[in-house]
Amino acid sequence: CSSDLDWYCQNGKVNFNANDILYTPQGWYYFRSGKVQKGKETVQRNSNGWWYIGTDGKVDFGFSGIASNENGTWYIENGKVNFNYSGTYEDENGRIYDIKSGNVA
Repeated sequence: CSSDLDWYCQNGKVNFNANDILYTPQGWYYFRSGKVQKGKETVQRNSNGWWYIGTDGKVDFGFSGIASNENGTWYIENGKVNFNYSGTYEDENGRIYDIKSGNVA
């Protein structure tokens, strides 16, 4: 296993069964079939909640804003979907979103 963090390694071997947001010494990453999922922003779930994943495949705990996945568009605070938030959110371009329980209506 290389140190460039493209794969999830355990005991010196790639774990091709890794399908989750998992902790590595470099941070929390989103893995599918053992490979870091790079190139596309998304929102994915693990046992601790739903998280914003940047294009580098890493959970971005500093991100607050709007992000989407195959289940919809979500309001993110500090990297995590805030299912308790209902109200409006205005992005940096002035677009206003109506949010209901963390989901963009």
